[in-house]
Order: sequence, then structure tokens, then C-alpha cells
Amino acid sequence: MKKINKILISVILIILLVIVGFIAYDRLTINNQYKIGEKNLQIPIFVYHDIVMTEDEVEYDYMQTTLDKFKKQINGLISLGYRPISYEDLIAYSKGEKELYKKSFLITFDDGYNGVYKYAYPFAKENNIPITSFVINNNVGTDGYYNWDAAREMDKSSVVGIYSHSMKHDEYDGYKPEDLLLDVNESLKQIEKELGHSVTKIFTYPYGLYSSEGSKLLKDNGIIQNLTDNKINHSNELDLYALHRMYPLQDPVWKILMKIEYRSIRYGG
Repeated sequence: MKKINKILISVILIILLVIVGFIAYDRLTINNQYKIGEKNLQIPIFVYHDIVMTEDEVEYDYMQTTLDKFKKQINGLISLGYRPISYEDLIAYSKGEKELYKKSFLITFDDGYNGVYKYAYPFAKENNIPITSFVINNNVGTDGYYNWDAAREMDKSSVVGIYSHSMKHDEYDGYKPEDLLLDVNESLKQIEKELGHSVTKIFTYPYGLYSSEGSKLLKDNGIIQNLTDNKINHSNELDLYALHRMYPLQDPVWKILMKIEYRSIRYGG
């Protein structure tokens, strides 16, 4: 019995030493930067929708996040060494033109709700945190959605990127590829007209619905594409035309980190 206890204690001590060693190494290398191909990085893209002030306003946990929860999530990740980046950073990294910190992530908002302008934008501006808002063109300025004046203000701040979530938020997996392309191009052209400058061609599929044929045609036309499949991007197989995104929901930071690790292991990379 004593021999078994000694073995168990030894195993526990070894496990603890490994954990402590891993944590120490992680902290020592937290500021390391890498070019693509030098290290297989996890690059989560977080998808939010609307930011609200109180818990009473949260109808669905994937649609509304309170400002307090949002701040705690982002500040918590940053305190652990995570660095928020933009799509332009990610694109430059994919081309070998830029290094990324070993813990980098993107923050995205779908649909263009007022809460992005009222709450997320001031927080991002104050802390110089890049965020991305994907707008539904036909909804801009309607009830519950910010207008083009707000879009222009956020765009000029240089912390908010505004790109396409389609003209009318339809189920585009049932569209002919050429009709999907027409919709996305129309959306991007209107965004450029309203903002007064060209924008990177980035599109997020409504409902996460897409077809392989439509995706290929958009890729052939240089349009970066976001999925919403709760998977994690890995730099050794980074695909700008099928970027994975995950929901932080109302989760505390420790749970977000566990989900990142779990999904990285489950889905490979």
C-alpha cells in the first residue's frame, strides 16, 4: 500500500511539474512574434452580434452580450497575453509580410446593431482595440441598426473595419453562385461609396450557410470569407476563404480558453 501511495505521489508531482513548466514557458514566450510557417499558432476569431447594457436585454446568449461581460472577456484575454488584431493584420501575416504574437485573436460583430456603435466602439476606441463590423446593407439605418453616419465615424477612427454581411441577410447556400457574387459585390460597392474609400473584400455568410460552388466563385474573385462553425484557425492551414469563427457567448475567460483548446484538439490543426 505504501509503495502504491509513493507511486501516486510521484505521478502527481510529475504532473504538477509539467504544468508549472508549461505555464512558465508560456509566460516567458508570451511576447514572441512569428511569421507564418515558423510556428503553428491558434488564431481564434470571436463572433458577437449586439452589445447591451443589462442582463434583462439578453434574449439569446449568442445574439446579445452585456457591455460588462464583453469588457471582462476582452480585458481578461489581453491580461493573459492575447493580442487583438485586424483582418488587415491577418492578411499581411498570411502573405509573410507581418509577424503575429503567438496569442492573437480577432473580434467581429455581425449585422450592424446599434450596440456596436453605442457600446463596443467607444470601448475599442478608448483602448485602441481593433474590431470588425459586418453590415447588412438593407438594414443600415433601420430600427435597431446603426446608420451610415455612424459607420463613417467608426471607419475614420481606424479601430473599426466595416465589411459585408450581404445586402439582405438571406440563405445564400440556395443561391446560384453568380447571384451570390452579385449580392456580395453590390454590398461591398455600397460600403465603399458610403465610406468614401475602397475596402478589403471580406464577406461573412448569414446563418453560416454556404455552398462549395458559391465559396469557390467568391474565392476566384478574391473575396475573403468567414464561416461561423465554432472552430479555431491554425496558422499551418490558414485559409482566408474559409475562416473559422467561434461564439464567446456569456462565458468567463477560463471557459473561453478551455473551448479554444478543446476545439483545437477536436478539429485538428
